[in-house]
Amino acid sequence: MTIVDEYFMDMTKNISFIELKKGSFIDLKGYIIKDYIPLPMIIDTLIGEIKSGNVNEELNVKHLIDGIIYILGTDTNFKYKDEYVKILYHYDTKIEDYIIYRGLKFVEREKIDAAAVYFRALVNINNQNINGLFNYALSLENIGMRLIDNRFKDKGIVFLREATKYLETILEIDSSFPLAYYKLGYHYKYFGQFLKASLIWKKYLKLDESIDRLEEIRKELELIEDDVNFEQGVYYLNSGEYDLALEKLFKLIDKYREWGHLYYLIALAYKGNGEYREAINFLKQAIELDSNNIDIYNELGICLYAVGDLDNAIKTFSNGIKVYPNDYKTIFNRGMIYLELGNIPKAIEDINLAYELNPDDDFIRKQKMQLEKYLNL
Repeated sequence: MTIVDEYFMDMTKNISFIELKKGSFIDLKGYIIKDYIPLPMIIDTLIGEIKSGNVNEELNVKHLIDGIIYILGTDTNFKYKDEYVKILYHYDTKIEDYIIYRGLKFVEREKIDAAAVYFRALVNINNQNINGLFNYALSLENIGMRLIDNRFKDKGIVFLREATKYLETILEIDSSFPLAYYKLGYHYKYFGQFLKASLIWKKYLKLDESIDRLEEIRKELELIEDDVNFEQGVYYLNSGEYDLALEKLFKLIDKYREWGHLYYLIALAYKGNGEYREAINFLKQAIELDSNNIDIYNELGICLYAVGDLDNAIKTFSNGIKVYPNDYKTIFNRGMIYLELGNIPKAIEDINLAYELNPDDDFIRKQKMQLEKYLNL
């Protein structure tokens, strides 16, 4: 059972069941509710009936309908779900509109959980109802943010992701529903998916007619423009499209001149293109701004090796090892250059240390074995 399911299942404690006398039934507009079907009622409603003295009188069908909606919103796989759904539609062919109405009333009264139960029930009986899906997504979002505000971040994130899923489902059903695009953009932004947020909001701008919301989203697009360029740059870098990566990352350089990681990424793109001297220049600037990042030293050492500057490569690896003494990759790389320079004792020392730090690295293990075989160790 998921965290979301557990959350709503816990609310079933608010339901009590009334059983019909054996052999009795209820005729609901021609639909026969037989005696084996338990009739759910919200406990607060049942208590009110008892206090008013109506519990022994004819069952109030409206209370029964609200009980059915409630159980279908808290326990979506309830044993008598099929029978309950039939009862709802026999009671009112426009029952979906009634559920939406009741849910929105709860929203007005800021009863988030009760609203969520009603919208969840609607999605349970008709997962193609756009208004039900949208309002349920908003309810999940509200619950998620409340949990996060109350320091239950991990649990809250689960609800937000569930809300995101339902908003995406809406667009699979109706790609012209503007409010789903509007909300989805904020969800993607929250989860750091800036490119997706940008794309979804640009689609939204073509669909809505609300001047205030459109202006709001135009401002949001401006706010995330740098994040979008960065995300695209990293994507192109990881995809091996280095020229495109440089195009996106250089759009950020004027504004973020003190950000060492940006210089590091630009250097990786140059390195990917085989432009090692450009990469070296940016890696040196990256070290000045972020001298504690071992990856920068390692990449600079590799680039210096690539242009034949072995002495400075050794120095760079050594400086990195001072910062992070147990980085096996940097130690191994220095060992390989020592080996190329003919400094066998230091090469053996570094390669053995790298192997001790990470014996699961197959490449290091093979290099160690080859060196030992070559030296008859």
